[in-house]
Amino acid sequence: MSLTGQIGVVTGAGRGLGRDIATALAAEGMSLLLVSRTREQVNELAEDLAGRFGVKAFPSALDVTDPEAIDRVVMHAEQHLGTVDLLVNNAAVIEREQVPFWESDRDDVWRVVETNLRGPLLMTRALLPPMVLRGRGRVVNLASRARAATRTGTYTGYAVSKRAVSLFTESLTEPLRGTGVVVLDVLPGLVRTDLTLSMPTWDDVTAWDDPAATATVVRDVALGRYDDRHGTVLDAPALAAGG
Repeated sequence: MSLTGQIGVVTGAGRGLGRDIATALAAEGMSLLLVSRTREQVNELAEDLAGRFGVKAFPSALDVTDPEAIDRVVMHAEQHLGTVDLLVNNAAVIEREQVPFWESDRDDVWRVVETNLRGPLLMTRALLPPMVLRGRGRVVNLASRARAATRTGTYTGYAVSKRAVSLFTESLTEPLRGTGVVVLDVLPGLVRTDLTLSMPTWDDVTAWDDPAATATVVRDVALGRYDDRHGTVLDAPALAAGG
């Protein structure tokens, strides 16, 4: 089984987990719409994946909180690639300062909530209807246990937005039952990325979770290798370890 002939969308694809996920999907033959705010990174990734795996890779510098821009990009992607089979909502940001909520910059907190929650809502709203109409498709939301918020009492916007994304996943479960469309949360664990490295609370961490575990889980979801827990959480580190 491979993903040849299938189309995927990965947000936050320019670096970190998004890049690893996109690479794992391309290695299985999936053509991709690669979404990132950073044009240079996503353009380079598209060229790399097309050269290494012979897949179509359509780069897009896109703000996932902009519904009009999303609609335009999805339309162009469908013209160049085809109808989307898989959406991976990976794009996420975190507050610039590790401070309690009452000391935080409210605009910065809202920036985090918009990217981490509004982004997946808008992307899913744009891509879910064709999946339901065709009777097949998969949506993967990169979730989080928000351990930094619990540990420090900070990063409120990140914690609220990520937990809301999990609730969003749960809210889709029953309406999608029997449609052929599956939605899942995947928990990456504590992965060494630019985002986690920006957080002082993880300065003492030396043993990070393997990003390849998350990429493997997402690839397996795309291939249909998942259990009946759709609408709930798949823990990438635990699954990769056989848990």
